[in-house]
Amino acid sequence: MLIAVTGVGAVTALGHDSTTTFEALCAGRTGLVQPALDWPNKGPVGAIQPERRRTSSELAVQAAREAIGDLEDRSRLAVIGASTSGDMALGEQAFAADLRDEVLADPGHFLWVQLCHRPTGQVAADLDAGGPSMTLSTACTSGTCALGAAADLLRAGQAAQALVVGSDALCDITLAGFGTLGVYSPMPTAPFDADRAGMNIGEGAGALLLEPLEAALARGARPLAILAGYADTSDAHHLSAPHPEGEGARRAIREALGDVSAQDVGYVNAHATGTQLNDAMEAIAIAAELPQAAVSGSKGALGHTLGAAGAIEAVITVLALKHGRLPPNTGCRNPAFVDLDLLATEREVKISAAVSVNFAFGGNNAVALFTAWES
Repeated sequence: MLIAVTGVGAVTALGHDSTTTFEALCAGRTGLVQPALDWPNKGPVGAIQPERRRTSSELAVQAAREAIGDLEDRSRLAVIGASTSGDMALGEQAFAADLRDEVLADPGHFLWVQLCHRPTGQVAADLDAGGPSMTLSTACTSGTCALGAAADLLRAGQAAQALVVGSDALCDITLAGFGTLGVYSPMPTAPFDADRAGMNIGEGAGALLLEPLEAALARGARPLAILAGYADTSDAHHLSAPHPEGEGARRAIREALGDVSAQDVGYVNAHATGTQLNDAMEAIAIAAELPQAAVSGSKGALGHTLGAAGAIEAVITVLALKHGRLPPNTGCRNPAFVDLDLLATEREVKISAAVSVNFAFGGNNAVALFTAWES
């Protein structure tokens, strides 16, 4: 069964929909700004509205509404969510109120609203989705892993369509946590740069509507791309550091490609966090497995959106494949890895296959392969 991508949606620091985000990314613009609010870190963030806090649920619903398009029959629509923090910002507000000795009318409410599955539930309710719903939280591979789960549901006949929605809003606990790890950059992140100093966190949501190709064509949908392969592996090398030689990352790339030749992959949307260890490992893995592909990451423009990253970056990969426009590796001025064809500026080129890769704590690796669909 071929799985088609028939709709995409996004809200990021570069735009409130997928088209605006993609156009700004291709133009080399950045959404990283110094925080206007009192965030725990002093480095830049990829904030959608720097003057106010959003919830992951708000972002998820916004991206989902764009991706769902004109799909009217949602009685068997599955919703597969991905997040690391859920609506943790709401829980933080309750905690802060408690520290101020304020009396909360319903303390239990704040326990439930901050959990990772809340954005998924909000999307399912907003769209009146009648199919199964679930939430994956595998750190920074969550959005990509959700694509694999969605494809499995469709192939098993458990849903007619599956909407993947990855979302994460800025919150204190993640900003403080990455600061404590010593990987938060005080300046805009510079993925694959020789002078890279770490990552910046961003917020956003990405959504992709998946359905069997034949069913999509029968209802008159025009596929944007085909989800042609998916794989995930685990190194279990270290709690937070990746395997230095990218052992699991390389295996995930090979398994996702399946029968597709590495020579046919024209673009890799890299994880590209801007941290010393991740960029070095990823450069080794991509150079070894996909040596002909052009490479860029979006975190230098959007920040690291954590559980939403895989979904947002899959949207970018699909649009790059569909339109033959490969966005630049924003933030990199002094490339450190000569074996990679790093995109300094937008490149217009027709390609037949593209890969989106994501890596996470615990040696978790996830890869999605997309191929072009021609009507």
